Amino acid sequence: MIELAHILIVEDDALIRRIYHDVLASSGYRVSLSASGEEALAYLQLITPDIILLDLGLPGIDGNEVTRRIKADRSKPFTPVMVLSAHADLSISVASLDAGADDFLVKPVQIDELLARVRAMLRLQRAQRGLSNEQRKTELLLHLTRDLGASIELDVLLTGFLDHLADAVGAIRASIILTDFEDDRTLCYSSSRNPASPMFTDILRHGVAGWVLREHVPAVIQDTRQDMRWFSAIDAHLNVRSVAAMPVMREHNILGVITLVHHTPGFFSDEHVALLSSVAAQSAVALESAQLFRVAQRQKELLAQRAEELRKINEINAFLSELMQPEQVTRLLVYMIQQQFGYPQVSLLMRDGNDLVLQASAGSLGGKTPQDLRLRSGHGLNGWALQHSQNVRVDDVRQDPRFAALFPDDTLVRSELVVPIILRREALGTLDVRSAQVGAFGPSDEAVLGAIMGQFSIALGNARLLENEQQRIQQLSQVNRLSVAITAQLDAPQNLQLAAEAVAKIFDVRQAGLLLFGDAEHHSNALVALYGASSPYDGDLTRLIFTFPDAQQIVARLREPRLLRNLPARNDLAIARRFLESRTISDVLAVPLMAGQLTLGVLFIDATGREGGFDRADLELATTVASLIVQVIENARLYRVVADERSTLNAVLRGAADPILLIGPERELLLANRAAEERLRISIDADRGKTLDALAGAAADSPLARLIPLLGDDHPPGEAAEIGMSEDVVYSVSMSPVQSADDQPLGRVAVLRDISATRRLERQERERVRSVFRRYVSPQVAEQLLIAGGDFGDPTESDVVVLFADLRGFTALTERMDPQVLITQILNRYFTAMTEVLYAHDGTIDKFLGDGVIGVFGSPISHPDDPRRALAAAVDMQRAFGDLAAIWREDLGMEIGMGVGVSYGRAVVGNIGSTQRQDYTLIGDVVNTASRLSGLARAGQVIISYHLYDALPAAAAAWPLRSLGAVELKGKQEPHRIYEVGY
Repeated sequence: MIELAHILIVEDDALIRRIYHDVLASSGYRVSLSASGEEALAYLQLITPDIILLDLGLPGIDGNEVTRRIKADRSKPFTPVMVLSAHADLSISVASLDAGADDFLVKPVQIDELLARVRAMLRLQRAQRGLSNEQRKTELLLHLTRDLGASIELDVLLTGFLDHLADAVGAIRASIILTDFEDDRTLCYSSSRNPASPMFTDILRHGVAGWVLREHVPAVIQDTRQDMRWFSAIDAHLNVRSVAAMPVMREHNILGVITLVHHTPGFFSDEHVALLSSVAAQSAVALESAQLFRVAQRQKELLAQRAEELRKINEINAFLSELMQPEQVTRLLVYMIQQQFGYPQVSLLMRDGNDLVLQASAGSLGGKTPQDLRLRSGHGLNGWALQHSQNVRVDDVRQDPRFAALFPDDTLVRSELVVPIILRREALGTLDVRSAQVGAFGPSDEAVLGAIMGQFSIALGNARLLENEQQRIQQLSQVNRLSVAITAQLDAPQNLQLAAEAVAKIFDVRQAGLLLFGDAEHHSNALVALYGASSPYDGDLTRLIFTFPDAQQIVARLREPRLLRNLPARNDLAIARRFLESRTISDVLAVPLMAGQLTLGVLFIDATGREGGFDRADLELATTVASLIVQVIENARLYRVVADERSTLNAVLRGAADPILLIGPERELLLANRAAEERLRISIDADRGKTLDALAGAAADSPLARLIPLLGDDHPPGEAAEIGMSEDVVYSVSMSPVQSADDQPLGRVAVLRDISATRRLERQERERVRSVFRRYVSPQVAEQLLIAGGDFGDPTESDVVVLFADLRGFTALTERMDPQVLITQILNRYFTAMTEVLYAHDGTIDKFLGDGVIGVFGSPISHPDDPRRALAAAVDMQRAFGDLAAIWREDLGMEIGMGVGVSYGRAVVGNIGSTQRQDYTLIGDVVNTASRLSGLARAGQVIISYHLYDALPAAAAAWPLRSLGAVELKGKQEPHRIYEVGY
């Protein structure tokens, strides 16, 4: 094909010039003529041809000089120069090529050669100009990328970028609309010339920008007067004739839309759209960075604000940490809060009985603050905060009925914040902050003052505790000596004796005793320890305990220390009277040894001769000592329990057939049973305390190495995982956390259950199911069913497409053909070809009926486009059958045809049959309809029901569907509309 182009001929010989003109013009080229170099250069200032045929020997400026000037002008696109000379001298051709000529021909020139060279130069010219265009596009993208990378401040970033974009493509305006970019606001930026309209709402609802944002696809409007997507919000919009809009997307998230407009219809081409797509991709990255920058700036400002608040809180906490009198702490706190945070008025009230008393105040709203202010604890906002132990913040106190005047200038108060002072769930007072402005306090003030009050309550509690703790120093010293005297095996008689001696020394008494019950039903387990001068009647006390049936019940009812006086005179203690008299014991302090609500025994302290008895401090000390003894008793009991449980655990572990490991928090091996030692090749005696990483070593496929990843935080506790030791050995690993009584992690228990046999059975069952699936569907669909799981074969009702195909003249064939030939040459090849087509379209073989095939689409795997797939399968089956028919015609000399009927509707699909034999099939009117349509179809014809026709989406059919009208079908009461597929 002759390429059309514009050729400039520069030749001083009129005859030659005319010959060249006629030859090129007759070949379809547009030709311009010039007689001199000067005339040619002047012509090139106005018009740029595609090729220049230049005579070397021109009058005036010769051909080489003209060539140099043409090539020196970089503003013009590449134009090939073909020099023609009457001289065949090598030096002349070299000089012309050095001057910039792209080709050199010697006159006279053969016409065919000239035309061939012209075509070659045209190909070179188009390639060079295309390369130049791509280079300019790349330079433009680089320039715009630099604009986008010049700043992450959005205003600076987009203003220059849009100006350069508009200039680069020749648009009268470039704009960008950003959605949900900042606080869910819509932002619009445009080039400085012809700025965009600020009417975002209407543009986003009716305009092309809104359309692109909704559809996520680019849009090009060749003429705005013929496209309803262009929305004219102002008069300037009426001058816009063509538009190009491109969505700005980042990882499937739309950030905005870039829009270019021009006054000329059809201005924007596919090249503009491709360029705009690249620009949008670059813009998305820059916009995302700018958005992150804005978020970072806000976070920075918020962090700075929080840091300043934290500095003020720390400064206040530093003063609160010093040991001062409560009055000093209160005054200093109020003053610092008022100075540091600039609140107009700050007051602190402390609870005194049923009243709140003003302890300190700083600042005012105009009046003088009274010093002896007192109000009822349930009065006003302070009373409400105290009763409910909650902060209360009121933006306008005139709208809150709980507000009550506190100070003389309270008529000026508009907003108030009250924070309760709480120590160990006890409300001690309130901090009251007031302002004359409405809504002066926010959540930040509430949080800051709440934190300060938390520290203040601790400081106040510390000041109150200081005195109490000093009083208990001596008591704690004595208790410490007791803790040294007793051991963990306190229930041993000799250690009970040591404890009794220590108690006597702590309370500075002559005698002390301990009675400890070990069993609620057998008094014989009771232990008795006495300290003091022994007597011959000490055994009477033991006999009293063993013979007195209610002794333990009496002790169990003892819930607090009790002073028992004049014991020898009590009749119920007559059996122990000689014991009491011989030891000169008259009064004793009985202190219960309680573990929770259970009394384990009793501590006796000789109180004889102490007329004043025991004061509160003595009773508290006695209770503390009893608690310490109980704690040691419980420790001893728990030690035995743990020892018993450990012994039981070891026995269980030894008898377990599955490997069991106890792994510490640092992945160290703590415990392993015999099965774990044998199968994991470890020794608990040698490897206890070593990490699993060290035990696994460099062997990545060792059992322990496969176990290590399951110890990571990304593996949910208690979730079973599988590890393969070899091709035939698989373990199910259950990893359970072990925690202490206070919920601290102690490690993990790993149980490795050998499930190799189970997995082998599962593989066998999977292969069996796979073979069942492949009887009905393609291997690919069979794998999808296996992956999806579920109960395959359960009868379900679903929408399906049924395809029924059968041969024409099959009965006649069976009468005159050898059955062996019929089966091997016709039926088997026929069924194979039809099966391959159905499988290719993800269809299912329901069954083969003599010479018929029933195919199903929509079960067991369904697709949204099953109607289209079934239609395509029917056409492909006819085409495949056409190939078979040609083979039979040639090999067997027989004409065999096939008709196909396709219907769409509801059917019950699943395993149907008896318990002895079932088939995966379908039942429904749709099957009968497909069969009737197949009977109507002639050889090579595909007939579909109107149900399938209606189910096909518009323009989904690749072939015309011609209506055959309504026909009577057997078993149908109404005529049935059918269509023929014109493939």
